[in-house]
Amino acid sequence: MRDLRARMERLSAAAAWMDELAAEWSTREHVGRADEGRITATVDAVGTLRALDIHPLSMRGLDSRALAEAVLKAVRRAEAAAREAQEAMLRGGLDAAGVPHLTGLLDDARRAFGQRTSSSDTDRRPPP
Repeated sequence: MRDLRARMERLSAAAAWMDELAAEWSTREHVGRADEGRITATVDAVGTLRALDIHPLSMRGLDSRALAEAVLKAVRRAEAAAREAQEAMLRGGLDAAGVPHLTGLLDDARRAFGQRTSSSDTDRRPPP
C-alpha cells in the first residue's frame, strides 16, 4: 500500500510539473531556414505558421518554383523543430513521473498511425 501511495504522489507531482512545462512550452516559437538562411519560417508550439521572412536576394535569385520549394522547406523545418521540442517535453515528463515505459508505447502508437496514414494516402491516389 505504501508503494502504491508513493507512486500516486510521484504521478501527481509529475502531472503538476507537466502542466507547468506545457504552459511554458506553449509560448515557444520554432524557426526553420532555407536558401542559406535567407528564408526563415517561424511557427508556434503546435506548428502554426506565425511569420515568414524572405530576403530580397531570394526573391530575385530564385524562380517561382524554387522559391516555393525553399519556403516549404523552411516551414517544414520549423514544424519539425516544434514536433521535436514537444516530444522532448513529453519524454521528460514521463521520465519524471517514473513511467518511461509509456514513451515506448507512444512511439509504437505513433509509428502505427503513420503506417496507417501513409497506406490510406496510397489508397486514395489515382492510378498512374
